[in-house]
Amino acid sequence: MHSQTSSQPRPPYVVLIALLGALAGLTPLAIDMYLPSIPTMAGEFSVPVEVMQYTVSFYLLGFAFGQLLYGPLTDSLGRMPILIGGLGLFAVASVACALAQTVEQLIVARVLQAAGGAAGSVIVMALLRDLFERDQFARAMSFGMLVMNLAPLAAPVLGGYLLLFFGWHSIFWVLAIVAAVLAISIGLVIGETLPKSARAPLKLSSALATYGRILKHRRCMGYQLIGIGASAALFAFITGSPFVYIQYYQVPPEQFGYYFGANILMMMTLTSLNARYVARLGSVKMLGIGLAIGVTGAMLLILGQWLAIESVWVVVLPVVMIMGPMGLISANAAALSLDEFDGAAGSVSALGGFMRFLAGALIGGLMGLVHSDSPWTLVGAMSSCLIGSGLVYLWMVRGRMAAQGTS
Repeated sequence: MHSQTSSQPRPPYVVLIALLGALAGLTPLAIDMYLPSIPTMAGEFSVPVEVMQYTVSFYLLGFAFGQLLYGPLTDSLGRMPILIGGLGLFAVASVACALAQTVEQLIVARVLQAAGGAAGSVIVMALLRDLFERDQFARAMSFGMLVMNLAPLAAPVLGGYLLLFFGWHSIFWVLAIVAAVLAISIGLVIGETLPKSARAPLKLSSALATYGRILKHRRCMGYQLIGIGASAALFAFITGSPFVYIQYYQVPPEQFGYYFGANILMMMTLTSLNARYVARLGSVKMLGIGLAIGVTGAMLLILGQWLAIESVWVVVLPVVMIMGPMGLISANAAALSLDEFDGAAGSVSALGGFMRFLAGALIGGLMGLVHSDSPWTLVGAMSSCLIGSGLVYLWMVRGRMAAQGTS
């Protein structure tokens, strides 16, 4: 664990968690706040709704590759220069999104916005790992996620009303302001947490070699795969839910956020339980509990569609069970993965983030290609991803028990 090296004293725990939670919340804010606008924007740009869904996939793609770049940079140059530069790019690109006249311009601006926002995702994980050990890291990350979850809870509601009263352009102006405020606040209050003595030389060969070692580490990658599957289910929901809720089930755009918010309320509840019990039960057991809840929801989601029940609640309620444990799954999978490969927190976080968001971009693109006029595309994507995570967990636990049995 590194000590903070900036001249100001370490901020109070509550302030630290609030700022890092807000930083982690910037990405869900950027993704979720404009979801209610997708059908409207499709009409304004004269493109099918599945084409507008690609703006989500391209955002995730830019975010994925941005994280891969920022991992070695932040381990070599420190946390703050990369963070402030990334948030600056995010703010400028948000303005470009607001001014876009075509869907092609919007896609390019969204990729740049994502590339800037990726710095926050990598660095918030690295900052937490700098300041906390494994179970304390999972606890701090859980508290941070409670703060972060306020963003996707409020974002679709706020986005829906911004769309209603000011138009979709206003959403991106708000994002630009939020990024600028975060950059100033974190730079002044937290400061640098990685001592120069702990920084690795910035070499492409060493960065690639570090990524190679991580990829070959069986247990580290096993926990990463669990997080990847859960994240892919989350991004499948983000990509497909505007069509399923707003177009298929005729939910008004300004009310979409309330249905979306039910997932976040459950996520906050389960994440708070994780923060309370992870030190007692351990990250492995809490991860298993989260996956059990999510896989049960996936089974119910499939069952509801198979029985052809024509009600929005046959999707809403199982999705709440799937989305609810996402914070619990992500926090513990990340903590276990970082603990398996200590000493390169930025690179582990970056590679994990790259794979999660790349999976999200791929699942979103695949959903666009096989788009149907029913919820089955969303149901199949979410369920298969989460069930896959559950199977990897069983494989990991079985290997762990076998190793304990032979030791």
